[in-house]
Amino acid sequence: MVAFLNLNKKFFILLFFLAIFLIGIFVFPDYGISIDEDNTRIIGFLTLESILKIFAPEHIAKVSELISGQRDAHPDLNIVPTSGVIFDLPMAFFELVFKFEDSREYFLLRHFSNFFVFFISVYFFFRLAKKRYNSWIIGILGATFLVISPRIFANSFFNNKDIIFMSLSIINLYIAINFLEKQNFKNAIMFAIVSALAINVRILGAILPVIVLFIYSINILRKKNNAKKTLKPLILFLFLIPFFIFIFWPYLWENPIENFLYSLKYLSGHNLKIYSYYLGEYFFATNPPWHYHLVWIFITTPILYTILFIIGFIFILQRMVRRLLKIEKNDSYTDLWRSNRELQDLVFFLTFLIPLLVGIDFGSISYDGWRHLYIAYPSFLLIALFGLHIIKILFFKKKRNHLYILSFVLIVPIIFSMYKNHPHQNTYFNFLAGKNFNEKFEMDYFGISNKQALEYIVKQENKSIKIYNLSTADLNLSKKIIKEKMRKKIDVVFDIKNADYIINNYRNWRGDVKPRNFIIPSDFKIFYEIKVNNVSINTIYKKK
Repeated sequence: MVAFLNLNKKFFILLFFLAIFLIGIFVFPDYGISIDEDNTRIIGFLTLESILKIFAPEHIAKVSELISGQRDAHPDLNIVPTSGVIFDLPMAFFELVFKFEDSREYFLLRHFSNFFVFFISVYFFFRLAKKRYNSWIIGILGATFLVISPRIFANSFFNNKDIIFMSLSIINLYIAINFLEKQNFKNAIMFAIVSALAINVRILGAILPVIVLFIYSINILRKKNNAKKTLKPLILFLFLIPFFIFIFWPYLWENPIENFLYSLKYLSGHNLKIYSYYLGEYFFATNPPWHYHLVWIFITTPILYTILFIIGFIFILQRMVRRLLKIEKNDSYTDLWRSNRELQDLVFFLTFLIPLLVGIDFGSISYDGWRHLYIAYPSFLLIALFGLHIIKILFFKKKRNHLYILSFVLIVPIIFSMYKNHPHQNTYFNFLAGKNFNEKFEMDYFGISNKQALEYIVKQENKSIKIYNLSTADLNLSKKIIKEKMRKKIDVVFDIKNADYIINNYRNWRGDVKPRNFIIPSDFKIFYEIKVNNVSINTIYKKK
């Protein structure tokens, strides 16, 4: 079988990525709007406005008109461009150039573009896995693991912070490995560019350059005779990365040092008054339990990947400990890794562990599951592939075909679950969360299901309807991605007494109502429920 696949590998690789792309094109209109998307869209326009003031002031009127209402409603948006705009700035530019007038059009553009960036990263993830195991079949299996990750797949359409950051981190991880293996000016320049892009999205993007700097320094100690030649690309990288950060971050253009320090101060002092529901209780987002991210990772990742990860993690950790002990004994750096493959395992191990430790030790703001640490997920899967590799060596050395077939077969139930629960894969939980996961964890914290709820109500009525939102997600935002004819029939009201329908996606970031304790007026009854694994993630009530 492997021989047959190898003879036709280019065809199968092309077919695999074509299938992913076509699926993305087919399903991207199905997803609702996340609670952050409108704000980040305006951030893009604010940045575009500041750029046009410098380079093309004659075109600034249209942009100012687009954001004037938002600026009045949200005066704090005037300082938000301190954050990265690598995704939002091009989206604002495209929206302006192509003159999108309808909100559905420009949000669909953003969703498709979000998926397209993720799609590119899937290809680089394939290259990473293929490079590590010198097998395109393992590369395809690894890329399949990434795509068939329910929460990641759903977020790839609407999460323009965490998924964009994760996607850039995958690309940067591939470039970093190349830079460590081939220490030349070309790889130094590429690594500086993509590192700056990742840092522009989230400051955690600096973790990989620091890891590379550490390993690079050890490489110099290991190759003392060639230190000068090895050092030059590193110096070029260290010079270029602040330059590219400056270029890609328009907020820094006017006053680089002062604005950068202000940005760090703003981000570190960013105190969101948000509560997260976790293990049946609310806690303040700035004070999460130490195990918060670990639990979320293990209850929302398919069990197959988790088992493989645990096996791979243990084997890599054992090898690292043995090598470190040997270094202390022999005072030699030559045994930290014995091949490029072991070097890659070390990078994958560190790029998983360090973000997780940062999330635990530094008391970072944590809410909405573990989405802020999606940067660690690619390395999680790469370690899982190492676990699969160990299983192959121990049990399937002469029957690797059987292992590959078994791996793909075990993915089928996950695919079925994603199909069955489409487009609500973002609320996926495995059996570790328990049957009544809605009583212990946040479900549709982004309010994605509100789109489907609104569409369902409108299809049942031939008149205008008044809808009240029982949770804290914004129905007026959810309206923006449904068809214009439907939008005109919906009036979002803020007095429950005036409502014909009530929508509840069980999100309460004030922390005062547990998911199952929302009080429904006695003159309303359940009209429809959107369910995932027989648990309601969004309930519609109709006035009797």
